[in-house]
Amino acid sequence: MTLTKLFILGIDSADPSQVFGPWLKELPNMKQIVDSGSHGKIASTVPPITCPAWMASLTGLNPGHFGLYDLRYIKNHYFEYSLVNSRLIEFKRVWNYLGEHDKWSITVMIPTTYPPQRIKGIQVAGFLTPDTKAQFTWPPKIKNEIFGVIGGEDKYIIDVYGYRKMDPKKLYERLIEKVDHDFKIIKHLALNYKWDFFMAVIMSIDRAQHTLWKFFDKGHPRYIEDPELEDGLLNIYKKIDHHLGELMDSLPEDTNYIVYSDHGAKRMIARINANEILIEEGFLKLNKYPEHPMTIGEAFKKGYIDMRNTVAFAIGAYVAQVFINTKDKPMGKISEEEYLAVRQQVADALREVRGQNGERLDNRVYFREDAYRGEKLHVMPDITIYFDNLHYGSNEMIGFKDLYSLETPKGADDSNHGEYGILMMSGPNLPRKNLNGVKLEDMAPTILDLFGIRVDTKFDGRSMLG
Repeated sequence: MTLTKLFILGIDSADPSQVFGPWLKELPNMKQIVDSGSHGKIASTVPPITCPAWMASLTGLNPGHFGLYDLRYIKNHYFEYSLVNSRLIEFKRVWNYLGEHDKWSITVMIPTTYPPQRIKGIQVAGFLTPDTKAQFTWPPKIKNEIFGVIGGEDKYIIDVYGYRKMDPKKLYERLIEKVDHDFKIIKHLALNYKWDFFMAVIMSIDRAQHTLWKFFDKGHPRYIEDPELEDGLLNIYKKIDHHLGELMDSLPEDTNYIVYSDHGAKRMIARINANEILIEEGFLKLNKYPEHPMTIGEAFKKGYIDMRNTVAFAIGAYVAQVFINTKDKPMGKISEEEYLAVRQQVADALREVRGQNGERLDNRVYFREDAYRGEKLHVMPDITIYFDNLHYGSNEMIGFKDLYSLETPKGADDSNHGEYGILMMSGPNLPRKNLNGVKLEDMAPTILDLFGIRVDTKFDGRSMLG
């Protein structure tokens, strides 16, 4: 059967334990896709973080090819950061391949699409768009049309900023508003423009996971009983499902549907201060200990770090991303001959970290060459640590005089990211099958396979249809 249309809804941070668990009965349209098609967990990237994860799925390539491991990246060895943007991805995304085969695409708010590409179709950039004055659509004229759809430029919501520090009830209302806002744009474009491939990503679940988790999870160490918020996260899912159902009723009957997420979510018990451990073990040297907590980058700029005698340092708020201070860096210490032994020593020290009550943790260690492959392997973290397999977050700040914390400069989190996202698919061109063992890099080859497109790219994933 010839493929007519493929509609993909991305739900950032949607977790299998929620969507495929007791909440599924509350989500009738997702349940319809699950019951009529295939569903399962999809493995995220290392680490399970938005920007590298979505791009891995839409290029079919491991993040080591384009050098992404967070929303930011280190430009010049020591804490000079830049935000991720679409120009860092030097590889074709699925819409580029589709355009080469005369297929029309519309993409809406997919992370790492700012600045937008000139594609065969329409592109509305994602949440790292700087402001509404930026040119965040292709073609440019679509921007003012979108402003009209949502009631004006002042009504356009790029993201819900400062969500970790907002009043929870106001945040909940704003996240619901954001879902409605996004679907106004999605429905307008889906129902008024030509397309073969349509994909949109909703970010509200991710923001809610980080901040509203403690209101429904009675096992959370910071659980709060609040009748107004106990169903807050579920209600945001229900709002998304409602809009999805309206779209499904409006699109042609032979449309194929895929719903997936870039990663999941887990209860966060606390954060482990990775650099405090490195200080304690003698791997991170200081000229002076800070008088108050500050990021490792701030400490470096203020002269607290003795970098020339430092072996390793860590960045990151969800996982510990550890860089060995090798001699190819301006103030490097570790030689190529020493590298593997030193890296193992650092990894062993972090692996043995225990929980707040002295309990043994399920700490997972990923060395660079095991987690990544590709042209930018050399810029990726030397070691990535999932403390207690992501039930503990990490904190790059120093100055707490303790190994544990909750706060980062952006605020505290109720949940961490999880290593598996959701995947469900249904439609006349999508067979019912077991989806065990699939990973994000399998998504791009699957999409191209659905359209009958063969390319020469050596993907790190493979089609799920095979």
